[in-house]
Amino acid sequence: MTSTTLPWGDESPRGHLSPEEKRRAVQGYADDGTPLGLPGSQESYYHWRGTGQIYSSPRDMALFLAANLGEMPVEQSLREAMRLAQKGIVTIGPRNRQGLAWEISFGDEPTIIEKYGGLHNASAYIGMMPHRKLGIVILGNRANQYPNEVGRRIMLNLAASRRQ
Repeated sequence: MTSTTLPWGDESPRGHLSPEEKRRAVQGYADDGTPLGLPGSQESYYHWRGTGQIYSSPRDMALFLAANLGEMPVEQSLREAMRLAQKGIVTIGPRNRQGLAWEISFGDEPTIIEKYGGLHNASAYIGMMPHRKLGIVILGNRANQYPNEVGRRIMLNLAASRRQ
């Protein structure tokens, strides 16, 4: 994952992007489609260290997904850590458990392990069905788009089409 980075910290709650990282960052947009902040800016109501500070490329996110699905050669200790992170630890609802960052949804439909997030100018989702070797990454440069809903529908439709 050569394009994934955490900006250098400083005295502010957020790190600073290097000129190269700023060049690669996308412009974020508000709900109405107007530009929000500058490319790579972290428009958010979260103002503490570590929030919104990871930047990645679609390629790196796809590699991360493939590794979590067991499709990449990964050192044994890292593979075990990824499996542990995918296990539900705390029940948060009748069909949901929280893992070590992942949310696990189960019930009548296939189990989906997922994480979504974003800032005021971006939305992101990564979801997978490990037992079916299905996964999806959605990165958007617009806020409040809830890509988790679309990602789940796509995976459920793919899972259903594989059964036929």
